[in-house]
Amino acid sequence: MNRRNQTRLNIVVGAFVVGFLVLAGISLFIIGQSEGTWKRKTEIYTDFSTITGLREGSPVQLAGVEIGTVSAIDFVRTKYACYPATEDLGRYGQGRTDDCDPFLFCAPEGLCAELEPWASKELNRPCTGNDECGESEICVTKHFRRRYPRVYWSGWDGVCARYLTEHNRVRVTLRIFEDKLELIRTDSRATVASNSVLGDQLVNITQGRQAPIPPGGRIPSTPSLYEDIQMFRDRIEAMTGKVDTSLSGIANLFSELNDARVIANVKSMIANLERITRQVADGEGLVGALFSDEAFRADFARTLRHLRDTAAGIDRFVDRANGTLAKADSNLQPLIDDVRLTMEHLRGVVKDLRDPKNKSVAAKLLYDESGALMTDIEQTIAHLESVAAKLDAGEGTLGKLVNDPKAHDDLVKLFENLERNKTLKRLIRFVMKSDEKMSGNPPAEARRGP
Repeated sequence: MNRRNQTRLNIVVGAFVVGFLVLAGISLFIIGQSEGTWKRKTEIYTDFSTITGLREGSPVQLAGVEIGTVSAIDFVRTKYACYPATEDLGRYGQGRTDDCDPFLFCAPEGLCAELEPWASKELNRPCTGNDECGESEICVTKHFRRRYPRVYWSGWDGVCARYLTEHNRVRVTLRIFEDKLELIRTDSRATVASNSVLGDQLVNITQGRQAPIPPGGRIPSTPSLYEDIQMFRDRIEAMTGKVDTSLSGIANLFSELNDARVIANVKSMIANLERITRQVADGEGLVGALFSDEAFRADFARTLRHLRDTAAGIDRFVDRANGTLAKADSNLQPLIDDVRLTMEHLRGVVKDLRDPKNKSVAAKLLYDESGALMTDIEQTIAHLESVAAKLDAGEGTLGKLVNDPKAHDDLVKLFENLERNKTLKRLIRFVMKSDEKMSGNPPAEARRGP
């Protein structure tokens, strides 16, 4: 009997334990299902300047809906790449990029940067463009301030400001549900927000419209409420400093106005203005006559018209002169081209003449370093001069023929006698006919016909 009761008790206890375990397993499954424990997760990250109250395990929300938790928090020193031509410029969906955080700007070298704090106007040289600034400097202009309104700058516009491209940040790794990753876009923003009145913090992500962020990607961050308050306080302090400077300048102005010499100068200026006004009212002087004398005003108007007509004539003359110069320039250009082409040909000829392989007479004459050609020419000229001298002196046959009239007359008589000699003529005709027969050409009489 006792053994039967013991067995029944063991069965009841076992059933109770099994039921408890089953109930605990079902509860854990339901709780894990509601918490997303059994869902697949992926990681992305974002960088903050400060994360007051945020810790590992803090929730991550997308538009107020929890999609994950904070898995790690680390300190990093990093750089962010950007595109200067499209960063914060243009319309969304038409090439605009937002790779930098709102309080950063895209530097010319393609890195997100932040400005160094304003020191003083004497330490920042004036500028109108980035080309007037040094390395790692940018010109802070009104266009720059409009393009990057969230970038903090307490100084004046139109000065060069140094910037930093390496940033000390707190990197927060977010473990989120894999099926929710496609809802986070490249233009989404992460910020640290309050989770309750007790001071707990969470990471809130805004929805975007661009392409989905890949696994392991970075979400740009926006300043938290604490950072916005801090920035607002800095702006108020900078504004207060400028107001103090302005008030100091006004105080100095009033202190100078209290000087007796300044007061005397102001009184003298007022008296002069009063005297000039009275003279104008009485018609004295050029301005007074212009206001009171009708004839003088008409004459002055005619003079202005003549000046205007003269200026118009000068404009027409200048236009005609410009047209003439343009035509002359168009006509002169072909001549300049011909001269340029001729000079190129001359350069080629001179280059050929300077070639050591050129054996022409002109090359030897111009570039004969040994002087042999000039020596030969000089010797030839000397021989010609000697021959001419002998001819002038009547030496030799040619000399006598040139200088002796008798020799000339005898030569003329000889040719006349030869011309009258019939035997010689017949001999010449016979030789010519024989030559024509040998060459196969008919005699001249046969060609002429009967």
